[in-house]
Amino acid sequence: MRISLVVFTLLGFTSPAFAAKDAAKDAGSASTHVALIRMQEAIKDTKDGKKAEETLKKEIEDRQKKLQADGEKIQKAMEDLRKQGMVMDEKSRAEKEATIQRQVQGFEESKMRNQQEFQKRDQEISEPIIKKLRSIVGQIAKEKNYTLVIDTGSVIYADAQDDITDEVIKRYDSKK
Repeated sequence: MRISLVVFTLLGFTSPAFAAKDAAKDAGSASTHVALIRMQEAIKDTKDGKKAEETLKKEIEDRQKKLQADGEKIQKAMEDLRKQGMVMDEKSRAEKEATIQRQVQGFEESKMRNQQEFQKRDQEISEPIIKKLRSIVGQIAKEKNYTLVIDTGSVIYADAQDDITDEVIKRYDSKK
C-alpha cells in the first residue's frame, strides 16, 4: 500500500532533531525517554490497514483496466491510420490524426486524474487509521513515561528495545 507522505503532516511530526531538542529543553535537567515507531508499518499491518490496502488495490485495478482498454483503442486507431494513411486524402488523414491526438491527450489527463484521485482516496482511507494510531501512541507514551516518540523513517540508528510499533499494532487491533 502506498500510504502517502502526508502521514508526516497528519502526524504533526517535526524534525526529530528539533523535537528532541525542544523536549529536552522542556524537561529541564530530566532525562529524555525516547520511543520509536515504524509508522508506515503500523498503518499497513493493522487489520484496518490491510483492509484499506485491499480496497485501494481493487479500486486501482478497476481503473487500470479501464485505462488499458482506452489505451488499446488508441493503439488500434493509430495502427488503422498507419495502414490506411497512404490511401486517405490529406483532409481525412489530418482529421483522423487530430482525433487520435485528442484521444491521447484525454488518455494522459485521465491517467493524471486517476493518480490524483488515488492519492486523495488513500488519504481518506488512511486518516482514521492514523488518528487512532496517534491516540494509542500517546497512551503508550504516557504509560511508559516517554517524553518523545519518533518515527523511524527519520532515524539513522536506534536500539530496537525502544521500538513500540508491535505494541501499537496489537492495541490498535484489539480496540474496535
